[in-house]
Amino acid sequence: MARKRLRPTIESLIEAVGRLGLAPNTIDLEALRTHLELPELGAAVEDERVAHALREMQRARAFAETGMPALKRALPALRAALSKDHSIRWSVRIGIPLLDAGRMDLRIDAAPDPLVTEILDGMAARNDPARRLEELRAAVAEMTARTTRDLRKPIDRLRGQILSDLREVGADAAAYLEHMDRSLRSRPFNLNPRLTRALTDALTPVRQRAKAVAREGSRLRRLRDQVGFGAYIEKFTAARRLNRRIVFHMGPTNSGKTYAALQVLAAAPTGAYLAPLRLLALENYEGLRERGLRAGMVTGEEVLGEAGATHTARTIETADLTRPIDVAVIDEIQMLMDPDRGWAWTNALFGVPAKTVIVCGSDDALSYVRRAAEAANESLEVIAFERKSPLVLLDEPVPLEKVEPGDAVVAFSRRAVHENREILVARGHRVATIYGALSPEVRRAEAARFRSGEANVLVTTDAIGMGLNLGPLRRIVFSAVRKWDGVEDRALTNSEIRQIAGRAGRYGHHEVGYVAATEATGIEPVRAALAGAPTAPASDTRFYVRPDLTAIRSVAEEMRTPSLYEVMTHFARATFYASSPFQPSALEEVLEIARTIDRARLPIEEKFVFSVCPINRRDEIAMGMLERWSLVRAAGATVPALRASLAGELDYQERTVKLASAYLWLSRRFPETFDDVEAIRHMRGRANDAIEHHLQQTATRKAERRTRRSVGGR
Repeated sequence: MARKRLRPTIESLIEAVGRLGLAPNTIDLEALRTHLELPELGAAVEDERVAHALREMQRARAFAETGMPALKRALPALRAALSKDHSIRWSVRIGIPLLDAGRMDLRIDAAPDPLVTEILDGMAARNDPARRLEELRAAVAEMTARTTRDLRKPIDRLRGQILSDLREVGADAAAYLEHMDRSLRSRPFNLNPRLTRALTDALTPVRQRAKAVAREGSRLRRLRDQVGFGAYIEKFTAARRLNRRIVFHMGPTNSGKTYAALQVLAAAPTGAYLAPLRLLALENYEGLRERGLRAGMVTGEEVLGEAGATHTARTIETADLTRPIDVAVIDEIQMLMDPDRGWAWTNALFGVPAKTVIVCGSDDALSYVRRAAEAANESLEVIAFERKSPLVLLDEPVPLEKVEPGDAVVAFSRRAVHENREILVARGHRVATIYGALSPEVRRAEAARFRSGEANVLVTTDAIGMGLNLGPLRRIVFSAVRKWDGVEDRALTNSEIRQIAGRAGRYGHHEVGYVAATEATGIEPVRAALAGAPTAPASDTRFYVRPDLTAIRSVAEEMRTPSLYEVMTHFARATFYASSPFQPSALEEVLEIARTIDRARLPIEEKFVFSVCPINRRDEIAMGMLERWSLVRAAGATVPALRASLAGELDYQERTVKLASAYLWLSRRFPETFDDVEAIRHMRGRANDAIEHHLQQTATRKAERRTRRSVGGR
């Protein structure tokens, strides 16, 4: 008996479409069959199901044309593909940075979870990409956070492997990173049970190739460095004679790296500590004296201690690059990446004449330090330090009303610090205050008040990130996670958050350090910084430099010009060519000041000294004062002590201290012109006392007045 022939399903669909009053040639019948999940032969077709499927396909086409692009603009993490049956297949692209600052993102495509799927289906059904959009955004964020948490172990393992690779390739980290970045951008991974294995299988050869690429480029880079660094390195003749040994104490805040370096320094016959701040130079000068050593201190403004000192604490800008010593400690070496002051760390790293040079800082400086050691043909030993006490992030916000004794509340503007201070004083706290505009003396006094218990809470900016002993500090509370950096208002980097948070829980005072935020929105950025990707090496490892007096003099003679502006412009063109290992340090600001100082009839060497005087270049009053001082110097007269009123407001007193410090700095270079030193020291001391008195008293009076107004208004 012959088998019955099964009818093609497409024929049944043609008839159904016709019964619905539609022309079959206007319908993608194969897509309709797929959408209905019907077999190719013998399927029973119901007109109602066909009509419903056609409506769904029409809505999907309409959403694909208009809604899908709008939704992808609103949520870039969403990925969508239109299938043959005109249904939309969604996925969520999850980016997990393997290094800080979004470097080397691992891209993972995951199927949407039930909540995300439900919201997307509803949007498509109504062709409305705005429907429940915020709920969708939150659901995608939660899905991303959950996936990141679930993958923490394999991701941490991969990060550790990459950090090991970076330490291996050292100065050629940029080439390694470029190859890894390019490879990771081209290969997203699918989230499935085999993902961990897939990551290992796919990325192990990629890492090996990236290291090979870095090694291949290393020889060419070293040849370029020999040419580019040559004259700069050789000018440090005292350092070149010593065959120096460089040791990098590498680690985070509160890891004991600087303490270990100071132990080596104190045990050496001669040595120097090079500090990022005058405050740190003073603290370590006192520490060296307490050890019974013949100690001295040198800053841009003053010289303290014994003549012929064996051990000297200095600010980095005053490093002695001519007298050989046994040990030099360069603190906060990552500051060589700072556009304004990095030149001083560059000079010290290449030029300090010590048999052993110990540099202390975070791991993001490793590629610089290794490149410098290779260029100078000097040995490098890297000693890694780990934080001595754990940091714990609190999951709930800590508003100012819940701040406790031992807390430091961090803001990022002078105004915000004073607002926080007033609120805390009103709640009965005794508050110490630290921010960048305060002089080192006042910052030190305020830190001492906090350490002694006279103040039980600290309000501060990121000025606490380095250089202060804040013994009982138990918890850091971020009142903001954004800052104005002089160019733009931006989010704090992970490295900045870690540097500040690391001040909590000082070893020897607390077993654990705690970190919190005043607002719930601040918790996740802090969590990402503390638990997230390690800091990426700088992609630009050029060193900041500034010309010295010898270079200024020789260029001026060659150009036959007395103009500092013309000399600095020539220096920039001659030094910062393509592939140069150098970049200019704050060149635009120096050029602007050079235009001003050129108005004075001074030798070009003296113009240069005035141009680098440490003064607030954004303060018109201070810049006007600097210009007048240069004209007085040119006229052969003397500059009298500043006149200042102790009744002035806080910002007036702060400016007075800064101008006095600039006067003292110039007095060490031109003592015959800036000769009223004792009067200036006395005036600066009185201004500092006025600031300290203001910080101790004013907020309390404001709080009392506010309380009285509140009571009187009831």
